[in-house]
Amino acid sequence: MYKRLALIIIVGIASIIFWSWVGPWVASPTKFAQESVWLKPLLSLGVLTALLGLAFMLLKNILWRIVASVITGLPFFVIFGFNKFYLLAFGSLILLHLYAMKNIRAEVEQRTEIDIRIIMRRGLGMVIMPILIMVSFAFFFSPNVQASAKDNQLPPTFKQVIRTVMAGFLGGELEELPPEEREQTETAIVEEVFNRFNDFLGPYFKYFPPILAFGLFLILQGLSIAFVWLGVGISALLFLVLKRSGLVRIELVRKDAEKLQF
Repeated sequence: MYKRLALIIIVGIASIIFWSWVGPWVASPTKFAQESVWLKPLLSLGVLTALLGLAFMLLKNILWRIVASVITGLPFFVIFGFNKFYLLAFGSLILLHLYAMKNIRAEVEQRTEIDIRIIMRRGLGMVIMPILIMVSFAFFFSPNVQASAKDNQLPPTFKQVIRTVMAGFLGGELEELPPEEREQTETAIVEEVFNRFNDFLGPYFKYFPPILAFGLFLILQGLSIAFVWLGVGISALLFLVLKRSGLVRIELVRKDAEKLQF
């Protein structure tokens, strides 16, 4: 009982840390450019998914496993607030985690040898996916994205992208200008390109938030294989610690197996 409760509490602490670090990442204009912005959410995601995977594997009672899943999502509402769409994302978290539980428990019960890496690979994909969905919902409703759609213009941070691209194409030519004139020229070009993009995309700004949110989800889901392997590595390390400490024991039992004949 105490071990199960301790595991649930640890999952809760990990989820609080994860969502606390996801908040600044969602609000940041440079989500993938600065290591200081994305490294903490990435590492905390690996720890959280590893702990969840272990909870789904070690907790035999499904109610305990559901509690671990619910606790994973609750801090989200503290960080990002509450609306009905967040509730929908939270529901997807529970449903997909139920599928992950089924996969992990099936792998545990069907195997003749406990291999933590194979067990975690079977279920961590479905553990991570609903978390990424919730992150995408938070991004969709973030003030910066919503303000861009409401004001019918691209976010100011888009100017940084234009400036970076322009530096790659015109960097050599602009370096020949005096510093003050170069700064003025860069600013003028960026403003002109920015205004042209705003004029061209004006009729479509009402679709801007869902497109950005879906694009972010596709990027994160494309990186999910890396997230899974990170979670597998951390869970293997944690499982080794649990075995060495005696909190988890592996017992040898006899099992009947089906044999296919034709």
